[in-house]
Amino acid sequence: MGSIISLGVGRLEVDWGKNSFFTNHSNLFLPSDLKAAVYYYADNVRETRPAYVRRLESVTHRLELLGYTLEGCRTRFGDMATHLELGTPPLSFDDLANVLRHVDVDRQGLPGNPDDGYDPGEYVLETILQDPQFLKTLGAFTPQWDKWDQGLFFENLEPYVILRLLAENPANLTKPVIWRHMDVVENGWVAERDLFKHLVDGQRYLLVTEGSSDSHILQRSFEILKPDIADFFYFVDMSENYPFTGTGNIVRFCQGLAKIRIQNRVVVVLDNDAAGNAALSRLQALGLPRNMKAIVLPSLASFDAFPTVGPSGADVEPVNGKAVSVEMFLDLSHQTDDPAMVRWTSFDRSSGIYQGELVDKERYSNHFLTKGWRDRQYDKSKLEVLLAHIVTVASSLGESRQLEDS
Repeated sequence: MGSIISLGVGRLEVDWGKNSFFTNHSNLFLPSDLKAAVYYYADNVRETRPAYVRRLESVTHRLELLGYTLEGCRTRFGDMATHLELGTPPLSFDDLANVLRHVDVDRQGLPGNPDDGYDPGEYVLETILQDPQFLKTLGAFTPQWDKWDQGLFFENLEPYVILRLLAENPANLTKPVIWRHMDVVENGWVAERDLFKHLVDGQRYLLVTEGSSDSHILQRSFEILKPDIADFFYFVDMSENYPFTGTGNIVRFCQGLAKIRIQNRVVVVLDNDAAGNAALSRLQALGLPRNMKAIVLPSLASFDAFPTVGPSGADVEPVNGKAVSVEMFLDLSHQTDDPAMVRWTSFDRSSGIYQGELVDKERYSNHFLTKGWRDRQYDKSKLEVLLAHIVTVASSLGESRQLEDS
């Protein structure tokens, strides 16, 4: 029979392997995800053993950064038939997505076992595609291939596409994704210490900012607000003098990366001010490779009317595109009676707008990094918006890179 290792949501298995022949799914989990889970065996035998366990909602965040956005999954689905040289898929991507949105992942286990002597494609045909839930949702589905081709297609469809589509059902998001691996470990096919593999550089994202303070704020924010995906992001070594202070240095840095055709995924995060938007225009004109993306900080409604001070005195003005730095996304009212204020510092002739800067921004940064991040009363809502913006951009890079490699 051999030792089986499987990946599933609840009791629905989406991938399996045998002995030393299996896909390593470490990139969906963190080392701390090793927990007790139920293993199912023949004759209704159940055993509680260690497995890697994480909720589907959290796994979906990791899938997106690995390139399995909905659009990425759609393209992978369409490419599968080409790779197998079988022609048009037996049903559309939208039909498959509709089926998986209605699957109850907690139903009784599917009959049979992929180790029971099935030919390629036969297991899917005789078990999964005959499951009442699939048949009910598909309705009058008419296959375009013979049955063997249908089974072969679905058996070769990437399990991460299945996982991502299962996540479209809100009821599934709280379900556990379980990587049941102990059989291959206990039977000597792989050592426990060798099984879990951390993300490699090609799966991670280098975030380049205008200053070391920006990088420190983003790094700490990912650690506390998005710990399930923080390992996807890394920053320039800030132990020595930060090499990219200012937009001019960042533009030159990106020019160098583009020329050497760097393979790493890079997201350049610029301030949403006059200088940052000018730098963004210069970088976009470079024609950056698909694995690099430059962005400015997002515009927020709260920045449309912000206290300012300049040669003409105090006022309340819009600062989006003129004076928004990473520090503006901190809690500017936490433990201080002094109102936050932007000071106009210079006029940018090329864009025709004033450049501004948050007054005493180092104070807000230092407070967050030393103790503010620990305080439950600290308002992190703007940081949540900022991180979501960065993650969305990064996911689009992962999607592009995945499709380029496919």
